Amino acid sequence: MKKILLSISMVFILASVTYAQNITGKLVDNNDEPLAGASVLLLSKADSTYLAGTATDRDGLFSIADRSDAGMLMFSFIGYHSIYLPLEGDENIGTIKMQADETMLEEVTVVGSRIVNNAHGYSIRPSGSGLENCNTSQELFAFLPGISVSENKINLLDKLPVIYVNGIKINSQDELAALLPKNIENIEVDYLAIGEGATTKGGVIRITTKKQKDGGYSGYLGLKAEALAAYGYNRSSPTFVFDASIGKWTFNYYAVNQHQQLIEDAKYNYLYDSGLQTNSVSETRSWLNSFGNRLNISYEINDKSSLAISEYVGNATIKNKQNSVVETILGNDGEPMESNTMIHGPESQFVQQTVAKYILATDDKGSKLEVTADYYHQNHALKQFEDMDNIRAYENSTQEKTDMFQFYPKYTHKFNGGKELNVGANYQFIRCNDETDGLSNDADAHTAFAYADFTGMTESLMYSAGLTLQYNRMDVQTAEETTFFDDVYLCPQANLMWMINPQKGRMLGVMYQCTVSDMPYSAINSYKNFSAPSHYTTGNPNLITPATHEVMALFAIDRHISMTLMYGHEINPIYYEHGIDGQNENITWSRPENGKYRKMLGGRVEFTYNPTKWWNTKLQAAALRNYFKSETEIMKGQWGGKFWWNNNFNFTSTFGGSLNAYWETKSSFENYWWQPVGNVNASLRKSFRDDKLRLSLQSTIWAKGRKSRTEGDGYTSYYHNATKPTSFTLSLTWNFSGGKKVRQRAEAESIQQYNKIEEKK
Repeated sequence: MKKILLSISMVFILASVTYAQNITGKLVDNNDEPLAGASVLLLSKADSTYLAGTATDRDGLFSIADRSDAGMLMFSFIGYHSIYLPLEGDENIGTIKMQADETMLEEVTVVGSRIVNNAHGYSIRPSGSGLENCNTSQELFAFLPGISVSENKINLLDKLPVIYVNGIKINSQDELAALLPKNIENIEVDYLAIGEGATTKGGVIRITTKKQKDGGYSGYLGLKAEALAAYGYNRSSPTFVFDASIGKWTFNYYAVNQHQQLIEDAKYNYLYDSGLQTNSVSETRSWLNSFGNRLNISYEINDKSSLAISEYVGNATIKNKQNSVVETILGNDGEPMESNTMIHGPESQFVQQTVAKYILATDDKGSKLEVTADYYHQNHALKQFEDMDNIRAYENSTQEKTDMFQFYPKYTHKFNGGKELNVGANYQFIRCNDETDGLSNDADAHTAFAYADFTGMTESLMYSAGLTLQYNRMDVQTAEETTFFDDVYLCPQANLMWMINPQKGRMLGVMYQCTVSDMPYSAINSYKNFSAPSHYTTGNPNLITPATHEVMALFAIDRHISMTLMYGHEINPIYYEHGIDGQNENITWSRPENGKYRKMLGGRVEFTYNPTKWWNTKLQAAALRNYFKSETEIMKGQWGGKFWWNNNFNFTSTFGGSLNAYWETKSSFENYWWQPVGNVNASLRKSFRDDKLRLSLQSTIWAKGRKSRTEGDGYTSYYHNATKPTSFTLSLTWNFSGGKKVRQRAEAESIQQYNKIEEKK
């Protein structure tokens, strides 16, 4: 290990000291706001041909290595007039103001031409692409490279990413409901999660909202109401967002409230090896009430340092209610016996998080020190009662408490020549406790990691190499049993991006990463959570943490077509075993276990095009093949395919819509077999009074419910989601502002969240 660390350290040192003379500067727009993602090209002195290029960062800063044969800089960004600046020997050219081309802004709809690639991924400014008019941020993200949206969740290369909004790491993607697409200034997408520790697999998305000047306020008030055609009204969701700036203080507040009926019509069939058979038809009619709000306050101490605090509080309550008609058949010739079963009970969850962050700029190149402290608390309570023919058959209650504390200093140093070094350390303590009917489980988990990542570029080659050293430890006490494990992980990461033709968007990228999963502290519980009549899920305190090696290759033919290939090898994967309850053979269970390994081979292709200036369309297809081995079985050749078709229309500057379709093929995974599913969604939007008032109608036109088969030890189960999905959602948004435009200086970065391990469905 010492040799590996020494070798990588030498690479960083050599790379950082071998740099050329650099040209630096800053680009701003008409309002003196930084222009992120603008192109900076170094041109030849002899014939003005391309020599090298870079892009401005989120602060509008750039740094590019000078050459003896260079004679001119070219600055360009879609929607702005290009600028040509002769070189006169100055290292720092100062601030360059770019003027907007209003005619071009009205006509631009090509999304791909706005993408600026880097060693870790890319960045994009949505303004002027037509996507800023989408109804939701999820609709916008569906058009970005490597990103798909399924069940209203954003996936990056088919994994859930870490998402930051102005430096705030959101607790769940539900917080994106407070983000309007037109308020997004810039989006940075990192395919690999540099600096997030070894546990993050899904990459990172950083969203920066539009910055506004000091001395004013702005915000919006939104209301959504939804009705299902077969069931009537089922959801309302008001949202309030407010931004203000006073002197050196900046305030941001949002609140999202939701009142929703959780509806599901389902059929369950269980065929036991003993000849027993149960069939049930269930109706779930539960009510959810949730409220989440976040207050972010920042203070600019001086020109180089700032302090920020973020406070999040969220609460959710559910009145669970599931009625089922259960038919039981004993043997092939047995007479069916029918019973009525009700699973009901209250459920509640409270979440509170406090984040404090200090930022210090250490030079004028963008180098900075960041120190973040984060406290997270979650309290989850659940009671369940099962009544059979009005007689109490089963009841239990559980209460889970989770406390998490994390301390995270990191330093970013920017060298000349576009090189950058990121180093950081992190310590996290987790205490998880659950009490179920007098039985207590206690877990103390410790995670510590340190990382270093170096990024650089040549004329057409961008590269990065990083290493994370992580230590995991967990102590679990269940009744009289104590379980302990600890391990050390050395996880390298490497990226190589070759811009074959930057003008046409042709590129080739290769990425490698080693990751470990979150410690399974969320699955130590022992309570029986019934999701269907006679079937429950329970936890397992003996789980160990999986680790994964993954290689990805990306290739873009042009700005319209791109492909990704992926190979992964996971050791000790967590899957769900299924069996029959030892005390009652009519009841089945599922429980998380560790397998031996899982191998994955997948690929995806994307095609983005603009048939007209008012129509953006994107086609995606992905396929994954699995090889899985556990103590009891080997599953070979399991595979599944997915297809997406997204369309965004801007018929006029105030009127537009969308049409999106999704289809998933017949597939299998571990001991699950799934039938095809799909859906078609559409929306229309109309804005009034210079977009201060917006009205939109969203609808699920058609959907095919899930059908699946699960192979268990001693039985086979079948599931069919028969819910009628046709729905209509009416949304009304009112935007307001006053005084000068608000400028947000710094935000606290929320750096931890609770990740619960759940069974795939």
